[in-house]
Amino acid sequence: MNKFLIFVAFLFFVNVAFCQKKYKVVLPDNYNEMQVYPLFIVFHGGNSSMENTMLWWTSNKLTKEFIVAYFEATTLDNPPNRWGWRNLPKERENIKQYYSEIVKTYSVEDDIVYVGGFSLGGKLSVDLALNQILPVKGVISLNHGGGTTEFFTPENIKEASKSNIKAILLTGENDYRYRKETLNIKEQFEKYRLQHRFIEIKDLGHAVPKNFNKALDSYLSFIMD
Repeated sequence: MNKFLIFVAFLFFVNVAFCQKKYKVVLPDNYNEMQVYPLFIVFHGGNSSMENTMLWWTSNKLTKEFIVAYFEATTLDNPPNRWGWRNLPKERENIKQYYSEIVKTYSVEDDIVYVGGFSLGGKLSVDLALNQILPVKGVISLNHGGGTTEFFTPENIKEASKSNIKAILLTGENDYRYRKETLNIKEQFEKYRLQHRFIEIKDLGHAVPKNFNKALDSYLSFIMD
């Protein structure tokens, strides 16, 4: 196959991939459409996918009490199945569309959503909470990566605090972004009084901590309280 045909085939793949729905919904055990459930949205890290995240972002509480949606970015990081949240303006619009579809399809709480993610997914979670494109009430950011966005301002943090938004900032002591990013976010949350818990895990780098799924229930309880 010549280079031109390879290029055309690649463009076709990208077009098809971008046109697919980039989320999966997992309903709680014994789901009852007459009952209202909290919605938790999970965002994968850079160079990853929602399928990968679904393997470990689970817990007893999520399984029994939540409708959980795993969202996937539309920007290719490493073809054919690795993605990253690189084009944030576009991703925000996609996220709004996915959220709208979920709200119309499933029995979720009105105007309340909880979000969480790893690395770039953590950055996106904080971004969504502060820009309020979605009605975020709680955030779990694990090894926040990729810096902050234009919405990380004193005014927006103060407004989030007034709205009683809560956050979990979870980081490994050996994470290469720990001092540059997570500590800065912690300091700003403290300065402007946004309710949060800052959790350091000894000897952890830019990775998922052991027994994350067991600790996740306590994190969920904090952001929902």
